[in-house]
Amino acid sequence: MSGPIRATDVEQLATASRNGFIENRFFGSAVVVDPEGIIIAGVGDPSAGVYGRSVLKPFQAIASLRCGADLAGEGLALAAGSHIGSPWHQDIAADVLAQAGLSAADLKCSAVYPSSASQVAAAALQMAPIPLERTPLAHNCSGKHAGFLAAMVAAGADPATYLDDDAPIQTEVVRVLEQYCETSITHTGIDGCGAPTPVTTLAALARGFGRLGRAVHDRNAELPAAMVARAMLDYPEAVQGQHRSDTVILESLELITKTGADGIVAMAAPDGTAVAVSMIDSTHRATHLVALVLLAQYAPDAVALDAMSDVVEHIAPPIYGGNQRVGGIKLSPAVLKLLK
Repeated sequence: MSGPIRATDVEQLATASRNGFIENRFFGSAVVVDPEGIIIAGVGDPSAGVYGRSVLKPFQAIASLRCGADLAGEGLALAAGSHIGSPWHQDIAADVLAQAGLSAADLKCSAVYPSSASQVAAAALQMAPIPLERTPLAHNCSGKHAGFLAAMVAAGADPATYLDDDAPIQTEVVRVLEQYCETSITHTGIDGCGAPTPVTTLAALARGFGRLGRAVHDRNAELPAAMVARAMLDYPEAVQGQHRSDTVILESLELITKTGADGIVAMAAPDGTAVAVSMIDSTHRATHLVALVLLAQYAPDAVALDAMSDVVEHIAPPIYGGNQRVGGIKLSPAVLKLLK
């Protein structure tokens, strides 16, 4: 790992134009690995260290299963996802906790409202006439935290210590990441939800996702990895939410996809080809587009082109002026060069 990402090492990955004039430029790094985890294409600096943030959640869910957490179906998909806090998502997290003999009071992620106005309205309607209050169940990481807590209970450890670096679940997370991403974890920060978040390289993240992507069909794959990947594909709305980019890609293209905060995303095909993208400006306006186009190029048999156009329209929507379409997001020459 060469250290933190530097502005001088990234390249322009995409632009957003309005009426033929470039309004935004998106700089970052992207990497493609083959099914063996070998880098076959890249732009920027794939060897720079990055916080995977919520991109790590599928691996954290694998660790929860290894520790004995009773996770399956929607609950497992929620543990691997970053949900929007709808009443349905909250109920799933609450069920996982209840099965472990715990409650929302045991969660150490922040108490929040659902992440969108429509979900706040839905939750308020469900609670009426009782005023809607913030709850940790609505936090986008409550599924991951519920999985951690279930793992601690199964391991016979004190659930109150589940976010400590030396907690059984957190040491298992490091083991999973080092195994799947073929890396050594040398630095760990604290994510926005309060959980430890290790640093890896972008290339290492892509390697890990490659193994996750093929786990569904690989008879030699570890059962927890196959379970996580299958749950994400079977319950895509639990991973994020209706009409959200990760959910749309999982549902329409059946590609294992996970977004992380501050402009990072990873995506994998069933054959193990995988892509990871990180935007230095922390936005997600072009991350999924860059990742999907690169994956379609290097794993063409895995991406259904008839469905891809609709997905692209969703993950990189046109730019409008009033009711008129006046622009959109386009890939940069540096990325287009990788498509030749």
